[in-house]
Amino acid sequence: MESPLQPAVPSQRVLVVSEDAELRETLALAVQRGGGLPVRVAGLGAIDGPQVAHRLVVFAWDGNLPALRALISKLRESAQIIAVTPPRPLGDQVTLMHDPHICHVITNDARTPFLLQVTIAKFVSGDLFGVEKYLPPGTSVSLTRLRDYQGREKAITEVLEYAEKVGVRNRIRDKIGTVCVELLMNALYDAPVDDRGQRVFEHVEAKDRIEQLTPRPVSIRYAAVDNMFAVSVRDRFGSLDKATILRYIEKCLRSPNQIDRKTYGAGLGIYLIANAATQYVVNIAPGMATEVVCTFDCGTLTPLRALSVFVYPGSANPAGSPSQMSGNHQKTGKG
Repeated sequence: MESPLQPAVPSQRVLVVSEDAELRETLALAVQRGGGLPVRVAGLGAIDGPQVAHRLVVFAWDGNLPALRALISKLRESAQIIAVTPPRPLGDQVTLMHDPHICHVITNDARTPFLLQVTIAKFVSGDLFGVEKYLPPGTSVSLTRLRDYQGREKAITEVLEYAEKVGVRNRIRDKIGTVCVELLMNALYDAPVDDRGQRVFEHVEAKDRIEQLTPRPVSIRYAAVDNMFAVSVRDRFGSLDKATILRYIEKCLRSPNQIDRKTYGAGLGIYLIANAATQYVVNIAPGMATEVVCTFDCGTLTPLRALSVFVYPGSANPAGSPSQMSGNHQKTGKG
């Protein structure tokens, strides 16, 4: 699968660190296809000097925290790491993401080169939004806009009917349905904020929310190709952040009791999405828009293989923390 994002002239030097020579070369080629200039390094011990000058580092290793800390000790404050690790439980992925240098954890498998290519291209270009980036060029993508609960129900029906039409198995359709429900509920009723940053529906009972219109329309896009189903939902508020995503997932992971909607609210939705999707990507333009892109392997139930948070401009962390994402131009796309 080729990405539509292929900058003509590589403009960003990217450090590629891996003790595995074959993997290192595979990752370097993906970086190059994404528009970066790969600088290959055969492991942490081969990094010269006390500090790494690169703004972006692709680090492929077994995922152990001491090795990560050793790398971080050599990074400048604004550097970002794309972590490439063997398959790891969701909790371990979240633990890695808690470091302010890491906004991307990708499982090392057959799809890694493509996902890395897209991630690099988004970093280099600053063009973050669009489910199309995770699909082959020319793929037909369906779009529906909505502003209320009835529109949500209609959109979910459309998505699931389409999934059935293209042959997605029942168990995978159930996962897709769960993710669509949660993404749309969050976009309609949890994302909206007023001019002071207060949640519009925070004090509105759930039974009353479904009778109200969201202040700005929500869009859902979906497509199927190459044994993969993709769906994205975009709101027009940009009120989500990395810390909130990680906090909600961890809260649900650590709960000793049965998780219920009343107690966990939007947090349960984020947790359910992370458990249902094969890939979970969040694109954020603070104060403007949030887009969540999820993909599913249609052939089999596959645990989360990629967790990414892109933020433009600036940082997903509080003021003064290291930058999470930067690019040359702000592009949030249309719709």
